[in-house]
Amino acid sequence: MLIRKNISLDEKYLKKLQPLLDKNNGNLSAAIRDAIVLTDVALKNHGTIEKSIEMLNAPAHSSRIQGDLIESGDKVIINQLTLQWLLEISKGIIIDTEIVNEFINPFDIQTMAELDDYLNKLSKEFDWNIEVSIFCEDMLTPETVTIMFSKGNPHIQDFFAKNVALFLAKWKHLDIDKIYRRSKSMRIDFKRISMGPEEVPSGIREHFGYLDEICKEVQKRPEFWSELVHLHRIAINGLITIPQCQFEDFVLGNAPDDVMMFEMISKQYIREIPLHEYLLLFKKVILTMQIVNNIEIQLEPGHESIKIQHEYKNENMVSKLIHYFSNILEANGHTYDVTNSGSLIFFKHSSKN
Repeated sequence: MLIRKNISLDEKYLKKLQPLLDKNNGNLSAAIRDAIVLTDVALKNHGTIEKSIEMLNAPAHSSRIQGDLIESGDKVIINQLTLQWLLEISKGIIIDTEIVNEFINPFDIQTMAELDDYLNKLSKEFDWNIEVSIFCEDMLTPETVTIMFSKGNPHIQDFFAKNVALFLAKWKHLDIDKIYRRSKSMRIDFKRISMGPEEVPSGIREHFGYLDEICKEVQKRPEFWSELVHLHRIAINGLITIPQCQFEDFVLGNAPDDVMMFEMISKQYIREIPLHEYLLLFKKVILTMQIVNNIEIQLEPGHESIKIQHEYKNENMVSKLIHYFSNILEANGHTYDVTNSGSLIFFKHSSKN
């Protein structure tokens, strides 16, 4: 069915239709039909008019570069779902320095302005559509830096940010101070620190490498850790994990001395650990060992307390447990008033301290 419509076009739109008019020997109806076909294809491929215009305006050399990289073997085509899965399972793992340096060439970058330009070009080359903005006062050796990552896939954005953070740690001695995450953007504040040449700073480990040590340990002894996890699962959290020396003390009927273990974890002499930090460490270690069910701590200055929930029924066992916890807590240089009621043990920081 043929429907005739009157349309109005400004001169500027007729000029844009000129290539299609030339193709159709000046036939305006045929030119508009071709324009509609092109628009339909663009919308099917890119979803919106804005996205279609953005992709069609992308530099032609980007496609040529990608084709060259694929042909040389430096780049591969991967399914979007597969890529997302790979990025998700690699979250929390530190990327090797060699890979970071391949991703961000340190010899191409001296200043933060050069890094800003490099990262945005890299994002366009890979079709990631992630925008990077770097803010700092000193472009050569900054004390503080703020970087904004916006737009693009959130999993790729996270991977991109992790590479940038590791690059800045290696070449600018910067560590993550704070991260602000939103649904479509991420802001990272960096600060200068003193660090060794191969060290991964604590801020980066906290935000991007929180599973790194676990994965490396599992890779070293996969059979052992698989069996341990299996035992914990079938025991329904009833399996206790304790050091060998502690097990030996229990067998001999002695109260174990875990002072050395707490010092090894905190890397401080036990009496030098601030009270609030020590109570947090106590809760973390004891719950990890699964000696008791739950621990609640109160950190209000002058009213510090620990409430321990357990399932032991034998009074002698509970008495020894109280003695064991008292030794650990008082090794920090503080005394506590103890109350025992059924499945609860309550330690209150003594006002005599």
